[in-house]
Amino acid sequence: MTSPQIERERGRKEAGQQLEVLRERWPLAFPGQAQDVRPLAMGVANQIAETMGWSLSYSVGVLTYWKMSAVYCRAVLAHDQRITLDGMPVEAVHEGAKDLATKQLIRLGLRERREADLARQGEALGTLFSDRIADMIPSGEPLVQPVVRTLGTKGEHQVTLPDQSQAAHGGEGQAALNQIDDTRD
Repeated sequence: MTSPQIERERGRKEAGQQLEVLRERWPLAFPGQAQDVRPLAMGVANQIAETMGWSLSYSVGVLTYWKMSAVYCRAVLAHDQRITLDGMPVEAVHEGAKDLATKQLIRLGLRERREADLARQGEALGTLFSDRIADMIPSGEPLVQPVVRTLGTKGEHQVTLPDQSQAAHGGEGQAALNQIDDTRD
């Protein structure tokens, strides 16, 4: 017997595939175009689980992936009424749901910004330094993010990491890793 948490996680992992199945079965509830997405009625996880022969936990995992997406959150904010799986309007979208959608969109925006910042730092570090930093991080230890500072107008960068010995003991010391003269024009 599989635990509900394992089933829910499996549903999240397989959600991309299963959303296509749900889209075929209920095209109005799971449309392909962003402008057609509407908030789903409360309790659709039970109906999906029963109809598809899935466990409720698995169904919740698949729906979590869908409901936490930016397109679904925007639909919650843009529309005042929920729909059934067949596209029929049912109940109002409550303010609490709109608040949760707003918070999720903020989280998604912050994640996107953080990923873009890390990509820019990786580009500034270059492959050689990125690989050296990755090799310095012992497995099982928290990831220490490098700090990249542009020093001048010629594209020079200073890369620093928190001092590993001090970081392990909660220190905030910085050790200069390298100074890169990036004079690419």
